[in-house]
Amino acid sequence: MNKMFKFTSFLSSGVYMLGWAILLGSSLTLFTNSSHDLLFSYSVVFGQDESGSINNTDLIGQLIGQGKHMNNIGNYVKALTYFDKVLSTEPNNTEALHGKGLTIDNFGNHTEAIKIYDKILNIDADNMDALTSKGVILFNSGNHTEATRIFEKVLTLNYSTSNRSLFDKGVSHYGLGNHQYAIDYFKKALVADPNNSLTLNNLGFALDISGNPEEAIRYFDRAILINPNNANAFYGKALAVDQLGNQTKAITLLDKALSINHNNTFALTGKADYLYKLRNFTGALMYADKALEIDPVNTNALIVKGFSLGISGNHTEAIKYFDLALENDPKNVDVLYGKRVILNELDNRTRY
Repeated sequence: MNKMFKFTSFLSSGVYMLGWAILLGSSLTLFTNSSHDLLFSYSVVFGQDESGSINNTDLIGQLIGQGKHMNNIGNYVKALTYFDKVLSTEPNNTEALHGKGLTIDNFGNHTEAIKIYDKILNIDADNMDALTSKGVILFNSGNHTEATRIFEKVLTLNYSTSNRSLFDKGVSHYGLGNHQYAIDYFKKALVADPNNSLTLNNLGFALDISGNPEEAIRYFDRAILINPNNANAFYGKALAVDQLGNQTKAITLLDKALSINHNNTFALTGKADYLYKLRNFTGALMYADKALEIDPVNTNALIVKGFSLGISGNHTEAIKYFDLALENDPKNVDVLYGKRVILNELDNRTRY
C-alpha cells in the first residue's frame, strides 16, 4: 500500500513519501441517492412531539440526508447536529450512527469512531458501511492484518448496486491491493453520484497508486471544486505531484491541507516523512509527534518517529516506537525492517 522507507541503513536519507490512504475520515462524505432530499431545512421540524423528539419517519430521512449533504460540502459541525438529532430519538439508527462515526473520525477521534462502528456491528454484524469504515481506520493506522480480514468479509457480502455499496466494494478492493478493481467500483459509484467528493478523492488515490498521477490530479481538483476546504484532496494532490517529481509543490499542497485542518493526520505524517527525506530529523519528529497526539496508534507516524530517532542515534527510543507499531500490526514489514537494522547496529557496537 504505502511507498515506505526503502534504504539499507540509518545513514541513508532516501525515504519515499508516505503513500496512499483510504479516506473515510477528514474529508468525509456520505452517499445520497437524490439531491432533492437535501432541500429540506433542519429548522423545519414539523414531526416533533412536545418533548422535542421526532415522530415522523420521513423527517428522519430528511435529517439524515441533510447530514450527508453537510458532510459532502465540508460543514462537519452542522452534519453532526443532524445525526445527533436523529439519534436523540432513535439511538440505534444505524444510518445516523454511521454518519456520526464518520464525522467524529473527521475530527481525529478515531477511537470513538470505532466504538460507534462496533455499536452498529452489534446491531447488524454484516453492516457493510460499518465494516468498511472500521477497516479504513485500521488500515490508515497501519493495522493492515485486521483491516484485511474486514475487507475480505465485505467482499463476501451481498450488496445492492447503490453508490454506497459500490463504494464499500471499491474501498475493500483498494485495501486488499486490487487497485484496478477499486478504480472500476469508484467510477461506477460516481455514475450514481458524480459530485461525491469522497468518491472523487478515493478514485484519485487509486489512480495515483496505479501509476496515473495526471488523471488522479483531475479528480482531486474536482473534489476541491465541490469543497474548497477538502484537506484530504490537497493531501492526495500532493502525493500525485510528488509522483510527477515536483517536491516543492507537494510540500506547498501539504501545507495547504494543514492550513485547512491542522489535525489532518495524513498531511502531518506526510510532512514528517518529507522532512525526514530532507534530513530534517527534528522537524520530522515534531510533525510525527503532532500526528501521534491526535492518533496515538497511527502506525505510519510511529514508523517515521522510529526511523528519525534511529538515524539520530537514539536507538533505545527508536525500538520503543517500533514496538508500539508492532502492537498495531505485528507483520508490518517496514517496522520489522527498521527494528532489525537497529538491533544489528546495537549488536555490532557490543562486539566492537
